[in-house]
Amino acid sequence: MPDSAAVGTRGVVIPTAQLDRTRAHEDISLLAELGAKQIRIGVDWSWMQPTAGAVNGDAAEFYLGLAQTASRAGVPLQFTLLEREVPNWFDNEGGFADARWAGHWWPRWVELCAETFGDGIGGWVPIEHPLRVANRLFPDDPRRHGDVLDTLVTAWRDAWRILRGGPPVITAFGLEIVRPVDQTKPGQDAAHRLDQIRFRLWLQGLRDGTVSIPGRADRELADLAGACDVLGLIVRHERDTLGLLHRAGEQSLERPMAVTLMLPAGTDADRESVVERFVQETAEAATGLPLISVSLNPAFDMVDDQRGIISRDRELKDSGRMFFGINQ
Repeated sequence: MPDSAAVGTRGVVIPTAQLDRTRAHEDISLLAELGAKQIRIGVDWSWMQPTAGAVNGDAAEFYLGLAQTASRAGVPLQFTLLEREVPNWFDNEGGFADARWAGHWWPRWVELCAETFGDGIGGWVPIEHPLRVANRLFPDDPRRHGDVLDTLVTAWRDAWRILRGGPPVITAFGLEIVRPVDQTKPGQDAAHRLDQIRFRLWLQGLRDGTVSIPGRADRELADLAGACDVLGLIVRHERDTLGLLHRAGEQSLERPMAVTLMLPAGTDADRESVVERFVQETAEAATGLPLISVSLNPAFDMVDDQRGIISRDRELKDSGRMFFGINQ
């Protein structure tokens, strides 16, 4: 079995759509008992702000209660402020496809969370997988896709300005080895564009403060350079983890690193092998990189999603035992 102590902090992610509000407090306590040292939860923007400018007091109290439960259990609770979905009222008026609209309402959402939860949590993830947000809106239109990416980079900078100085601000950039779908020039050009977005736009942007989107002129963005406390990365293929971490590390951002593996579908026996490889790859990466935490996403099974390391009956699977270093 791999050395479970090679990277000190083991964490899990509970996405917004997979958070069971009826048992969330018990779930946090369970994860702490199993050995999780870090828990990240998506805050449901639509629930917290059902209409523009409004605040759902019940939702705010719920998340405050979760933070208190996690604090009592000795586990830092991180909040993700944007996953894939946004409120209908925000989307209906353009969402992140409208830079002016987003520039007005997004900072207010971040400010609301900062004022509501303050220093009671262990970290902020302002935007999870920003490329996925852009892909949801304009997957086949490079120009408008680029517009959304530009807006999202500015949104990240705005969140950093609001949140810096408090709990750590953590990125959650999705990284993959980009391979052309075929050997045609369009296929190779599309792969090159995607590789630039994954690595140059975000990683070099945080290093140099330059917004660099394929097909348009670079521009400087004030306060973008160094705009995170922890460089957090998301990987989908455990076999690529080591190489991707080293490539990200080559950007010399001088920030601690964290990595999350998106667990695959399939049997838990297959998933156990995936987790074992992930543990091995991250242990090797930690010998040469400032890797401070590794996490798995998702923590729990849902009715239509059985990728978790814990079943719907709250039984720890073998993949979870592997991750937490619990003997079979």
